[in-house]
Amino acid sequence: MSKYGVDYRTKTGKGIVRADGFSVGSVTAPKAVVSTTVTFDPPSLATGAFAVSSGITVTGSALGDNVELYPPYDTDGVIYQGSVSAANTIKISLINTNGSTKDLASGAWGVVVKRRV
Repeated sequence: MSKYGVDYRTKTGKGIVRADGFSVGSVTAPKAVVSTTVTFDPPSLATGAFAVSSGITVTGSALGDNVELYPPYDTDGVIYQGSVSAANTIKISLINTNGSTKDLASGAWGVVVKRRV
């Protein structure tokens, strides 16, 4: 016990902290379950505007999966995020943080879906 309370570090003073019954050994790393491309044509976005795509089919995606997106160009201040909205379906959310209207081109966006398996 240190003068500041319980020292939860490992005996070497380095490594993973284990506290409150949480055990790092039982956590699994996410694994890619889908890697593909989808054609996506983002709408024109005024400054500060937000948009969500309609459903895009990505076979193998499931609720709770993590979606990573890789646009085919510089998005120039447009922030994007992918999420699974239903089995085999993702949606892409966009917000324009740039000082002017942005109309990104249609293109083949890379999609990687990860899941803890």
